[in-house]
Amino acid sequence: MNTAVLLAILLPAPAMALELFGVTLESTTRDELSEAVRQAGVELLREGGETSNFDVYDSSAVMPGSSRLYLGFEPLDQRFAFAEYEFVGTDTRRLLTELARKYGSPEVDPGRFLSDHGYRWQRDGIEIRLQSDWANYRTRLSYAEPAALAALRAGPAVTAENDQADASISFF
Repeated sequence: MNTAVLLAILLPAPAMALELFGVTLESTTRDELSEAVRQAGVELLREGGETSNFDVYDSSAVMPGSSRLYLGFEPLDQRFAFAEYEFVGTDTRRLLTELARKYGSPEVDPGRFLSDHGYRWQRDGIEIRLQSDWANYRTRLSYAEPAALAALRAGPAVTAENDQADASISFF
């Protein structure tokens, strides 16, 4: 038997990078991910600008049951910070089954009631979360790069030309 074939059988397959729309989330930028989203046929509803570092899309054409896709980017270098799908309703069972099949068993963030549980996975430096937003009757599936998300939440970079006060955003 060929040594290369034997090694391919014995060694585990290399880990695949976590992707969204064919783009590796851990290393993508606003331009690259936004272009991939548009190429997939997702309709842009609102593009962030100088005062907002996240875009809003109608995701219903690419994610069944979803209504919105929010994409957020780190303010300084525009690298990926988060992607969040919003679904009407609070039933997470179908999504939980699909995500567990794809990413394995989640870590469970217990809530006061069973329906308040949140679910979390870690893949390639990206945190994946599924949770019910009871106050808004929504389910949220998010992918976040923690350091870039923290920078986004902190607001615009403070420089000599830009001494704006710290700003924060809410995804709900």
